[in-house]
Amino acid sequence: MKPLFRTIWRWFVSWNVGAVTAVVVFFAADFRFWPSFVSGMAAMWGVSAVMKRRHRLVAGVPVEEQAYVRSQLHEARALWKRLRRARYRLRSVAMWQTVSRLGAVVDQLIRIVEQKPHQLRLVQPFFLNEWPTAVEMVEKYVYLSRQPVQSADMTEALRKTERLLSELTEAAERQLLDVLSGDVWSLQTEAKVLEQSLQQPDRLHLRYLQGEPQFKR
Repeated sequence: MKPLFRTIWRWFVSWNVGAVTAVVVFFAADFRFWPSFVSGMAAMWGVSAVMKRRHRLVAGVPVEEQAYVRSQLHEARALWKRLRRARYRLRSVAMWQTVSRLGAVVDQLIRIVEQKPHQLRLVQPFFLNEWPTAVEMVEKYVYLSRQPVQSADMTEALRKTERLLSELTEAAERQLLDVLSGDVWSLQTEAKVLEQSLQQPDRLHLRYLQGEPQFKR
């Protein structure tokens, strides 16, 4: 819904709620004008404020930030596609496994932020710093590793890149665990509540032992 239509709809709803409130208070207050007028204005203002705040928040993120979130996800996804293309040109099995792990973790991070935009605050430093650097390193690694000749410095740089990307993959996995920690806590809480509920004595069975009928006609 466009901002103009959203504003018109908010005015329409708040005005009608205020009018209905004013009429109800007018009859309830023995046909007094000022109490009904004040009540109607208060109801209209309150409904308008609530609707305005509701429209400004989408999945916990202000509307003004939605475009920024989408742009960040677009850039992260574009880098992920570059990483996937570079992965198929790798000759090292160990490096292929590392890059595959990194790609899978980042893909999951992107999907989580797509569903929960407020999670961008947690992964934004990674998306802005380590992630672009990692993709650049993989592409340069592919380019250098496919050369027909290699110097000692080139070999050392390739080995160092393998080590750093392995460490970065582990850091990305820890980042994913941090993002999922809220869901883990929620699941643990629900499981604890269910466990406590299941541990309560069976009331129907207790009534049966006490000789009370379980069902009444």
